[in-house]
Amino acid sequence: MSTAQIVQLQQGATSDEVNEFRRHLRTLGPVQRRILSVLMPQLVALEQAGDSDGALSIIEEVKTILWEGRRTRH
Repeated sequence: MSTAQIVQLQQGATSDEVNEFRRHLRTLGPVQRRILSVLMPQLVALEQAGDSDGALSIIEEVKTILWEGRRTRH
């Protein structure tokens, strides 16, 4: 994930949320990171467009990816 994407996330999140996101991001494998690198800009665009339902669906996908990373970590 690029620095610009992380900065965009930080604008709408608390420091605890950002720290938690970073902690989980470090535990992910390369495939999960690539998927998130596609989903996060979509999330930002949906939020900027005021599409709450779309943003929530992306958030659920991100949660699923983070949870899979936790389960598949060795």
